[in-house]
Amino acid sequence: MDRIKLGVVGCGDIAFRSYLPAIQAMADQVELVATCDVDRARAEKARAEYGAGSSFTEASRMFAESDLQGVLVLTSMVPHGPLSIAALEAGKHVYVEKVMAVDLETADHLVALAEEKHLILSCAPSTILLSAFQRIRELVQAGDVGHISFVQALGAHMGPARWDGYTSDPTWFYRPGAGPLFDLSVYPVQILTHLFGPVKRVTAFSGLAVPEVVMTAQAVRGQTLEVQVDDTIPMILDFGSATFASVSTSYNMLASRLPAMQFFGSRGSLTAPQFLGDELGIWHSGDREWQILHTEPTLYDRLGVAAGLPHWLDCIRAGKQPINSPRHGRHILEVLLAVQTSARTGQVVELKTSL
Repeated sequence: MDRIKLGVVGCGDIAFRSYLPAIQAMADQVELVATCDVDRARAEKARAEYGAGSSFTEASRMFAESDLQGVLVLTSMVPHGPLSIAALEAGKHVYVEKVMAVDLETADHLVALAEEKHLILSCAPSTILLSAFQRIRELVQAGDVGHISFVQALGAHMGPARWDGYTSDPTWFYRPGAGPLFDLSVYPVQILTHLFGPVKRVTAFSGLAVPEVVMTAQAVRGQTLEVQVDDTIPMILDFGSATFASVSTSYNMLASRLPAMQFFGSRGSLTAPQFLGDELGIWHSGDREWQILHTEPTLYDRLGVAAGLPHWLDCIRAGKQPINSPRHGRHILEVLLAVQTSARTGQVVELKTSL
């Protein structure tokens, strides 16, 4: 099997923590040809530690001068769309971290360009590939707990600024074009739309609860950050057929014992684990106790955040659309932008497109 030649744009925390180790672990399938970052030292560090042939500070030069088949776009969110467009225009398959873009016009351009050029564009996150959520999907589709009328879901944590293990400067997460809405709610929204189809209507609230954060992330420990985006956003998603989901997203959840999701059906209930967990809870009408299941780990589970990488590579080889396809990523972005509109206007917002 010929190895697929890859380049990485964006050599920050997520690259070093997840994607570069995943590429290294799949060395029989991929070759890391080039790395790129606006910070030359980071690009060179990634090149040296993971054996790439060259490093760049300009993505356009990397696309033009390197023999690449695919590009991973792992930068902060605002450049995702423009960098992915440039890579597609250069004839490269693209895997882009979430979100695929921060506006619908750019997302539409990405969808059209990938289809026009017959290139595989895959959009993170890839949580639906994890074994626990694959099992949840089987149970939901089989009607194991009957008609699911509502779901409670979390897309929340303490925020990267207060995560000791975060190794880059997390300031951009708290600026326009990012925030917990794009960073965290994208996970439950992606899973829910895989399970129930497109969102029909959205209503939401939004607010800034903690306007200043003293950061504990390694690169900026002790510095005070002024938060410029809302940090707490509860929303209700209407999937039609009397199926609703309440999704709470925030950078102010310092700890929780709640499951990531709980599904309430006409014949029982299901719970899904926190991200990367393996414990499912199942309760059927008449049961005295919850059944607790543990799923067997797969390659996707072992790669965690980078689970979408081997799936994308398989899709490149087979010429097929990934589960986390550009049209799905575009719909998720439309949902998140509708959340912003609803919170700003106080109105229910109807979605214009489906999957």
